[in-house]
Amino acid sequence: MSPRSYSDAVIGRAHQLPRAVQRSSRALNRALATLETTRGRKRDAPIRHRPLFVVGAPRSGSTLLYQLLVRSFDVAYLSNLHCRFYGAPALVERLARGRIEPPPTYTSAYGSTKGARAPSECGEYWYRFFRHFPQYVPLPEADPASLARLRMSVRALGDAAERPIVFKNLICSLRLEPIGAALPEALFVFIRRDLVDNATSILAARHELRGDYSTWWSAEPPEIEDLRVRPAHEQVVEQVRRIERIVEGVRARLAGRFLDVRYAEVCDDPRATMARVREFAADRGLPLAHRGEIPARFEPQRGPPIDEQLRERLVAYIHTTTPA
Repeated sequence: MSPRSYSDAVIGRAHQLPRAVQRSSRALNRALATLETTRGRKRDAPIRHRPLFVVGAPRSGSTLLYQLLVRSFDVAYLSNLHCRFYGAPALVERLARGRIEPPPTYTSAYGSTKGARAPSECGEYWYRFFRHFPQYVPLPEADPASLARLRMSVRALGDAAERPIVFKNLICSLRLEPIGAALPEALFVFIRRDLVDNATSILAARHELRGDYSTWWSAEPPEIEDLRVRPAHEQVVEQVRRIERIVEGVRARLAGRFLDVRYAEVCDDPRATMARVREFAADRGLPLAHRGEIPARFEPQRGPPIDEQLRERLVAYIHTTTPA
C-alpha cells in the first residue's frame, strides 16, 4: 500500500467511527488525563528517568532516527497503543508491564507507523499541554499549569516504565523553549538533512498527500501566513530554515543538552550514530542500556521525483539565499 493509500485508509477508518464513539473516547481520555496529573507526588518532584527528544524539520529523517533509538536502547516510548489512551500513557505502561517492545521494522508513511507497538508521534498527547494554533509556542505564551501537567505526565510515564523515555513529535520542535523549561532534565537529538533533499522531500510529500505543490503540509513556523503567499519552492526551504533556526536558538540557551546528527550519517552508519547518542547521554547522567541489534546501513530515501523545473528553482533559490 502506498503512503497516501495508507494515510487515506487511516483517516477513512477514523471518520467511519460513530460520533458517539469518538465523543466517548475523548471523554475517557480527558478523565484519564485528570487522573494521571492529580495523583502521586508534587508537581516539582524530580524526574528519575531523563527524557530524550528527537527534534528537527519535517522529512529530515526523524522517524528513522526515532525507530533506531527505541530499537537500540531499552527505553520507553509512546507507541500507537499508548496513543489510543493518550490521556494516561503511564496507565498503559503499567498494565503492559514492560511488554511493549518496538517491532524490528523501519518503515513509515510520512511519520505514521503501522502496528500497536510501533513508535508514534501521538499528536493528541501533546495537544493536552499545548495549543493547536499557532503551532509555534515561545515560553511567555505557554500555560504554566499545562507545563506543570506535562512534567507530571512525563514523570508518571518514566516511573511506570522504570526506564528513560524517547519522544518524537516534530511539532515539538516549535515548542522547545517551554519543553526545556518544564523538563530541565530533558536532552535533545537534533537531526538535519541536506537542505535540497529535505525541501524536495517536503514538496514530494505535498504533492502526494495534498495533490499539489502549493498546499502547506506539516509544521508551521512563525510568520506562517507570510510564507503561504510565497512560491512553493521558497515556502519549503524557509519552512526548514525557520524551524532549524528555532531549534538553534533554544540550543544556544540550553547549552550542553543537544546532540547534532545528520541524516546521511544515520543512513551510512546507524550503529555509529547510536554509539554517539549513548556516549552523549551517558556523559549527562542518562545511561542507555542495550535492547536489540539494528541494521548496519540504510539506503537514503529519495521519495518520488518532483517537477524538474520546480526542483531547479528550488536549487537556485537555496544557492542565491545561502550566505557565502
